[in-house]
Amino acid sequence: MSSRNSFILKVFVCLLIVAGLGACGFQPVHGKRKTAENQIMKNELAKVWIYEIEDREGQMLHNELLNLFNPKGRPTHPAYKLKIIYNETQSNTGIGKNEFATRANLIVSAFFEFRGNAPLNGLSRSTVAFNILNSPTGTEFAKRDARTRAIKSVARDIHRRIAVHLLNKSPASQTEKPIRIMK
Repeated sequence: MSSRNSFILKVFVCLLIVAGLGACGFQPVHGKRKTAENQIMKNELAKVWIYEIEDREGQMLHNELLNLFNPKGRPTHPAYKLKIIYNETQSNTGIGKNEFATRANLIVSAFFEFRGNAPLNGLSRSTVAFNILNSPTGTEFAKRDARTRAIKSVARDIHRRIAVHLLNKSPASQTEKPIRIMK
C-alpha cells in the first residue's frame, strides 16, 4: 500500500472514531462547552441555597461554594438547599532524627447534605501536605496555604458531584428512549 493510501486510511479511521464518539453521546467531563444544556445547568446550580458553615475555615469553604454555585448572588427562590459539616485534622508524617515532625498532612473533609427534588448526601475529602519549618510563622503560612488549597479542592468536588447528580436527574436525561430487546 502506498504512503498516500495509508495516510487516507488513517484519516478515514480517525474520522470514524470521532463520529462514533459523537454518536454515542460522549461528552468531555472537563472543559467549557457553549451549549444550551450547559447554560441550563448553570441556571439550575444557581438555585442552590448554601447554609452558613461554622468557624473561619467553614466560612472559607462557604465562600468558595458561593463563587461556584452562585456567581451572580444568592438565589431569591432557591430550589435546593446545601448543608455542610466541615472537619479538619492534621497528621505529622515526616519525623526527623530528633523526633520532631518536618512535614504534615492537613486533611479537610466536608459532609454535605443536598436537599430538593433530587436529594444527595456525600463526603468530600482532600489531603494536602505542608512543611513544618523551624520558624513558627513560616509553618503557619505554609499551613494556611495548604488549608486554602484543600478547601478549594473540596468545594470543586462538591460542586462537580452535585452538577453530575442534577444532570443525571434532569428531565432531559429521563426522556431517553427505552431499550428494545431483539427477539
